Amino acid sequence: MLTPSIIRRKKRVLIGTPHSDKKNYCIEEYIARVKTFTYPYYDVLIVDNSETRKNYKRFIKEGFKAIHIKPKNHSIQKILAESHDAIRKYAIANNYDYLFHLESDLVPPPDVIERLMIHNLEVVSGMYMINFGYESHLMAQRMETFGDLRETISLKEGSDLINIDGKLMKVFHCGLGCVLMHKNILNEFEFRHEKGLVMHPDGFFAIDTDALGIQKYIDTSILCEHNNSDWTQLLLRKEINMGGISA
Repeated sequence: MLTPSIIRRKKRVLIGTPHSDKKNYCIEEYIARVKTFTYPYYDVLIVDNSETRKNYKRFIKEGFKAIHIKPKNHSIQKILAESHDAIRKYAIANNYDYLFHLESDLVPPPDVIERLMIHNLEVVSGMYMINFGYESHLMAQRMETFGDLRETISLKEGSDLINIDGKLMKVFHCGLGCVLMHKNILNEFEFRHEKGLVMHPDGFFAIDTDALGIQKYIDTSILCEHNNSDWTQLLLRKEINMGGISA
């Protein structure tokens, strides 16, 4: 529910979503979903990296802002980094107060923007699961008390879920699926990849923001449905079996 203080602020939010035809199984639900968000001051930018401009034209027809980036046989990591960073640069160039980075296969509650915004943090995310079945776990990692080990919070037997209590949880890694970022940090980093490394831009985001002293949080009262598929894993296996990651 919108609080009077949130309404009075009138902070402009850019909902930024990378997309490709690999995720067209959820395109109809995504289009319908973003139109139901209860926070009133937002625009939607979709950076589509499909081979054709069919999705791009569809998004424009729906009234969204859109950019098309042709993949050009680049690695998944490079394509994703370019897509994420196009969103970041657009938010900066158009002076949005917040960037709400939302993956097209994530289903957050309609009031997610104001619920994240009310915390007044630089980076705060909703919760969502990744992987499948027994391997399913929260997209969250905490910094260990001693050393540099990162602890993944999972649903496997014996896992520590004590901090999933509806409150804010400080994390090292929160992913990019459902994360609100304040404009003050958007110039401090870029979404990137490194040739030859099978690591996605969300991993570099975790590392780079940590190095900058930018603290990340997860609101454990917000659990998003994740309509994920295994298409990225299949493509990664293909790239690795072919002898490495393409440029």
